[in-house]
Amino acid sequence: MKNLFICLIILLTIHYVSPRRRRSQNCREKMDPSASMVFTGTVEKIYRSRSATYRGVVKVKRVVKGDTSFADNTVIVEGFGDPNICHSDVRERDTRIFLVSLLDNGHLRLNSSVVRVTVSNLDKAVANVKVGLLPGESSSADYIHVWKFLIDSLSVCSV
Repeated sequence: MKNLFICLIILLTIHYVSPRRRRSQNCREKMDPSASMVFTGTVEKIYRSRSATYRGVVKVKRVVKGDTSFADNTVIVEGFGDPNICHSDVRERDTRIFLVSLLDNGHLRLNSSVVRVTVSNLDKAVANVKVGLLPGESSSADYIHVWKFLIDSLSVCSV
């Protein structure tokens, strides 16, 4: 009985200590300014694959940067679950800010972390795409835009 208990402890230790591909736990949500598109949207469907990354169907709510014709349309975003990107996992019905690049096949590829929809994060997203304002400067029109953006994005969640 004692040997069985020792074997069980060894097996559990090996299981929890074994090397796995893990994301760094020290990373933060960050917005990559090189993204060709920034938008809020809701994940409608996830398509998992055998590889670590997977794709999903996202209903675009509001486009902050990029082609505004994507607003209120459904797109395919690839690169969810990428171990090189912190916070890249999503679930169905998640509403997030997506920073993506347009691929040749018309799909979108995740550039950086999917970001929670908060006033602070929306403010940062809008600030990252503004042209002509110095860091720290803002106008009252920008804050009105942020609040409209927040209300529109959150209306998706209140269904």
